[in-house]
Amino acid sequence: MARHERTKHLLANTLMDMAKDTPIQKIQVKDICSACRVERTTFYYHFHDKYELIAWIFSQFYEQEAARADSPNSKAMITRMLQHLENHRDFFLNALEDPSQNNLRQYMLDFYIEYERKAVCRYLMITELDEKTDYILRHYSFGCMGNTIDWLLGKTHYTPERLAQYQYQAMPDVLKLAWSQRC
Repeated sequence: MARHERTKHLLANTLMDMAKDTPIQKIQVKDICSACRVERTTFYYHFHDKYELIAWIFSQFYEQEAARADSPNSKAMITRMLQHLENHRDFFLNALEDPSQNNLRQYMLDFYIEYERKAVCRYLMITELDEKTDYILRHYSFGCMGNTIDWLLGKTHYTPERLAQYQYQAMPDVLKLAWSQRC
């Protein structure tokens, strides 16, 4: 792993460790840097702010699983993503509960909606979705996000496999077809 990537991972691991005991809102960049023994300029070389770091942590989990998957967003990939969230439950709950403007909840929702839009557009060979398809994708994304948060909060008691099964079953057909084409 290149030094650049090692530094990003060090910052990420440090933030995740700090967030086990401290609300994200109370963790400052200077705290992360102090714990890592790096200069703040090093942090800002890699990330605009702690919220970009949090988004990077999530996107790294997603990219890892997408690279391993036979088909993006297959039931197996969704299961592994949920297992990552479960393994790092304290961090992700902390980050998801942060009401700041650039919070993880909004990032994840925007990430999934945009990723799904692009996949369906590529699959249908169009540049923009019609209103109904866009609504269906947004509805699916909001539902998955809400159910995942409820699951992390312990409001539902599904295994990662069961929640993944339900999310996959609820996936709109056009999105399943788009993912099966490796879009």
